[in-house]
Amino acid sequence: MSEAEQSEESTRRVPTGSTGLDALLKGGWLHGGTYMVTGAPGTGKTILGNQLCFSHVANGGRAVFVTMLSESHGRMTTHLRRMRFFQRDVIGQSLHYVSGYATLKAEGLEGLAKLLYRAVREHEATVLVVDGLLAAQESAGSVLAFREFLHGLGVHNALAGCTTLVLTNRQENAADPQFAMVDGVLVLELQQRGLRAVRTVEVTKLRGEAQLLGRHTFEINEQGLNVYPRLESLYRQPPQEELELERRQGFGLERLDEMMTGGVRPHSSTLLLGSPGSGKTLLGLHFLESGARQGEPGLYFGFMETTPRLLAKADGVGLQLRPWVDTGRLVLETRAAVESLPDALVHELLGLVERHRIRRLVLDGLEPLLQEPLEPRRAPDFLTALLNVLRSRGVTALMTQQTQVLFGPRLEAKLEGVEGIVDNIVFLRYVEFRSQLYRMLSILKMRESDYQPSLREFSISTRGIDVAETFESAEAILTGLARPLAVKSKRSRLKKAVRRLPSRKRSRA
Repeated sequence: MSEAEQSEESTRRVPTGSTGLDALLKGGWLHGGTYMVTGAPGTGKTILGNQLCFSHVANGGRAVFVTMLSESHGRMTTHLRRMRFFQRDVIGQSLHYVSGYATLKAEGLEGLAKLLYRAVREHEATVLVVDGLLAAQESAGSVLAFREFLHGLGVHNALAGCTTLVLTNRQENAADPQFAMVDGVLVLELQQRGLRAVRTVEVTKLRGEAQLLGRHTFEINEQGLNVYPRLESLYRQPPQEELELERRQGFGLERLDEMMTGGVRPHSSTLLLGSPGSGKTLLGLHFLESGARQGEPGLYFGFMETTPRLLAKADGVGLQLRPWVDTGRLVLETRAAVESLPDALVHELLGLVERHRIRRLVLDGLEPLLQEPLEPRRAPDFLTALLNVLRSRGVTALMTQQTQVLFGPRLEAKLEGVEGIVDNIVFLRYVEFRSQLYRMLSILKMRESDYQPSLREFSISTRGIDVAETFESAEAILTGLARPLAVKSKRSRLKKAVRRLPSRKRSRA
């Protein structure tokens, strides 16, 4: 074999069967390598091993799965039947299950080694999974004997071109000799976070190869192990882009767009801050509808409003969303942010963006995505990475966040640090004046753009959102407290009121 062929052979990858795990490993396991997967019972080791085997044979390879446990293969495959990767017809053809329990008990490590070598040779396996390595370790006469067993298995299978996965219970001692004898170590854990249980995976060793460091979340479902790499580990660098300072993307609301000098910049991020009911979601729907009319596909991704409620809300203010939803130019998606993984939600969101070629996005509710599920220090990095990838894909993002203060000018948000990450901020609030509530909006920030910072009153009715032409109607309540717009006597106000009365009532007055 030439030097070039040897180099190509050493860099060949064997996909794991999990797209997310392949991302952690920068493509999968190295061809011919030996890798150890550790974790307590129930963390998913056996499922991952089977997922590798079925994926490998589906791509034309051959695999052998060896068990050291007393559980029958029939019971194990019964548990696997609900998995989508499971294919009954390949068992006994390109995938073979072999029991090594009796051999290990009768002949020890030496007999087990011979069994493994023979299985690889006879079935021409290119993937070998050994499940229950702890049993082999406990039967070894010494640490040296077990190290020699692992070393011999790795050398034999590397020469045979067989990628090997050994599954074992987690060892707390990181200096344990078994970890030094393999090319890589993958740790699966089930962690308690309050009342929740979260599955995590970490690549603690990958000899001579780059990997995504740190812990990443995963879940086990009908697809097997679904690994979700931490968003900030995938998208760490800001995208290189050419700013389109002249082009604007508006809300379709003339006076609001005027305040923004035509709208927001393409590929920018905008945060709508406001108390519940202040109009954040409705402004987002206006933004999507305006884009749809200009041929820009839009996506609503939220956590509270279902599609029927969103459409009813739009109908109630004369906003025509249904035709665009029916043609597919607008996509409305709602997810329940209960027991959810933020990385899983965002990976799904990015999949929708890619599939529908989205250009405008409304992410309705940062709190369910960032506040409870994420560690506090991680939230800013997570949001930065999300905005980076959206910008790189040509998406203009609009996000909503609730404020803690219902009335008045104070701006207190549950998520700190978001204001410095986004490009634009629009502040919506209620103001109480003479026993009535008024809606106010103001633009607090717009990067690379002129804007009008004045406070404007706006209203929501069956005719839609109406933004005041000037700041004059809001001038009396700039501080959130009632103060007169101008000094007027009671007599002048009375005369003005009388002039509005019908003639008959006016004469009585």
